[in-house]
Amino acid sequence: MVVVSENQEKSLASIDKEIAACVDEIDKQLGDGSSCFPILLDNEIEPSVVDDVYDHLQGRFGFGPLDKELVVILESGGGDIDAAYNLAHLLRRYGSKGLKFIIPRWAKSAATLLACSGNEILMTPVAELGPLDPQITETNLLEGRIEQFSPLHIESTLEIIREEYKNGNKELADGLMQRLQYPLTLGNIKNSLELSKQYLVKLLTSGMLKGDAEKAKAVATRLTEGYADHGFCINIEEAHSIGLVVNEVPGEYLPEVWKIHKLLVEKGKLEDARLQKEMMERLKGLPPDLLERLPPELTEGRQSNS
Repeated sequence: MVVVSENQEKSLASIDKEIAACVDEIDKQLGDGSSCFPILLDNEIEPSVVDDVYDHLQGRFGFGPLDKELVVILESGGGDIDAAYNLAHLLRRYGSKGLKFIIPRWAKSAATLLACSGNEILMTPVAELGPLDPQITETNLLEGRIEQFSPLHIESTLEIIREEYKNGNKELADGLMQRLQYPLTLGNIKNSLELSKQYLVKLLTSGMLKGDAEKAKAVATRLTEGYADHGFCINIEEAHSIGLVVNEVPGEYLPEVWKIHKLLVEKGKLEDARLQKEMMERLKGLPPDLLERLPPELTEGRQSNS
């Protein structure tokens, strides 16, 4: 277990200062025609994030729009697709003279939708975008457990069932059918895939692929339906091949962009250690018989320090 010392707690604040210094340096490198703005998330994109970003934009730029290009440094694993779409329009309001995204390492899932709202995406050599097939979390009532899956899995599952019926394996096919969610639920889940595609087409046809509706639809279809796994690594070469406007982060501020990612990783480790320390403090007052019933991962740190 990692124990957070007083010095480590202080270093969280120092890391934030270092990140801010990197953003300021990139802002200087960009020149007077652009302004740099960071969206660096250690949690998911959700409605509250839209509120926070709006507050920060107002605090720095007023109510907008800017009279110059807005360059957003984006690091996020994804989140709520509706919130990402709303956030995209907010950033466009401020970046009416141009909107560009810099991806140090990750802009996956709903964060990919957000990045696609810009005129251009700049990526480091190891940066990743990701597919936009929504990840659905549902309770399997028949088995009393939680399942997470993509709407793309529905069609592949139905195809397996069709094949089993076709091959005469009726008992197996019937068993698979009984394990499916209710038809209305399945229809709603499949519609969530169409929602992602519609959002993406709207952003692409009014942004980086303006004037080329067919290409925008092709890119949206590829990003929502064209990858076998939600974690697929869409690097700069892959992003370019499917038709997005992407380029490498210019060398003059690449060191600062990469340093931001490394600082975020360091910050994440310290925050995890702080949360673990808080958990151990809460466990101290619990009766021994209750501690024995808790999952081992919650109590092993306490036992190793007792």
